[in-house]
Amino acid sequence: MPMERRRAHTVARLMETLPTRRGGIAATTAVERISSRACNHPEEPFTALMHHFTVDNLRACFESLDARKATGVDGVTKQMYEQNLEGNLQQLHRKLCQMSYRPQSVRRVEIPKEDGTMRPLGISCFEDKIVQEMTRGILEGIYEPTFLDTSYGFRPGRSCHDALRQLNQEFMRQPVNWIVDLDLAQFFDTMPHREILAILSERIQDRRFLRLIARMLKAGVQTPGGVVYDDLGSPQGSIVSPVIANVFLDYVLDRWIASVVTQHCRGYCQSIRYADDAVVVFEREDDARRFMRALPKRLGKYGLRLNQKKTRLLAFGKQAAWRAIKGGPKVPTFDFLGFTHYWGRSRTGKARVKRKTSKKRLRRALVDLKIWLRQERSARKLPQLWQIMASKMRGHFSYFGVSDNTIALRRFEWQAHRLLFKWLNRRSQRRSFTWEGFLRYMERFPLPRPGRLVSLYPV
Repeated sequence: MPMERRRAHTVARLMETLPTRRGGIAATTAVERISSRACNHPEEPFTALMHHFTVDNLRACFESLDARKATGVDGVTKQMYEQNLEGNLQQLHRKLCQMSYRPQSVRRVEIPKEDGTMRPLGISCFEDKIVQEMTRGILEGIYEPTFLDTSYGFRPGRSCHDALRQLNQEFMRQPVNWIVDLDLAQFFDTMPHREILAILSERIQDRRFLRLIARMLKAGVQTPGGVVYDDLGSPQGSIVSPVIANVFLDYVLDRWIASVVTQHCRGYCQSIRYADDAVVVFEREDDARRFMRALPKRLGKYGLRLNQKKTRLLAFGKQAAWRAIKGGPKVPTFDFLGFTHYWGRSRTGKARVKRKTSKKRLRRALVDLKIWLRQERSARKLPQLWQIMASKMRGHFSYFGVSDNTIALRRFEWQAHRLLFKWLNRRSQRRSFTWEGFLRYMERFPLPRPGRLVSLYPV
């Protein structure tokens, strides 16, 4: 259905700050019924959702939140909120029932990206996180049964390894010769609120619930110059932002490719998406080029745009791999989910897609480790420092420990040992270890090593 016909007057009313509506406490209903209804009646809209914000459900959301997360603009922690938990939850429930709840502004924190720019993250207040957690559960219950299997980002029961496994299957079992490595520019900062609410209103017809989401989207961002309000974006780092992004991209990109692009292609076509990073594979070059011409228009219709520096079309298939093996031009590589994908040869001599930790991710992991060791080498005792170092190495091996990546894992392990040895010897003017003594200490208290690799070949 065209965007212009999607109840534009309803969306306009939702964007307005309406007067407070007062009413009684709604009936209690388990959130799990939402998912069951969404599975059994995928075409029916949801007309009543706010009654799920009960005190018991809000308490369950409170208990599921991590107390170690950063605080919002009010500085309230989970421990502080828990001191008067029942009173706070009762007051929050009353404000939600009366629609007098207003999310506080989001505290902005910027972290450096690989290309030298800054990535803005939004940190909500703790009470807002409780409401966001409940909203996330409701939205996941409604939309999870309808998402396509080619979407993997921020979905329960799905991981980056699943997306990599699916991508590997496309190259090895399907007639793929061309790919579009797709990246959206500042996606979380440019999602238009009106289009988001218009897409949500197709399945959700509870105006109070949609009004709650609209208030979350336009809560504002706290900056040094004051609170900034905008009609674009959903704070990256917010609990509810990933599921809203998935709903938005499922409509704008996934279903458009599955229903429109594939019908106009003369060969095979498929997409694999993880959050705002996607790879679209094609059998024919002309299909891929037509897709590249149509994609900016499709995204521009919904206020999105491509990152031209990272989006590219390249020949990446078995035909190009065999030509390279026989002395032809080298097949280009591409990065996806922190891995560099390239063509190599199997033990039997056949062409096979392989992957390794991308240079940017490996460099960033080592730089972050160096900065942490330099800051914490004197603030912590050796056993605690050693334990945290082990957890950091274990996390790296858990994510990057996949098929064909053994060499990059061993390189990270070696560089991590060198950094640890270097900064332990800079805790004072006297050296803590010789290299031989350091190796003996590691034998007594071994650090994690790359374990059994996660196979990306079975589906």
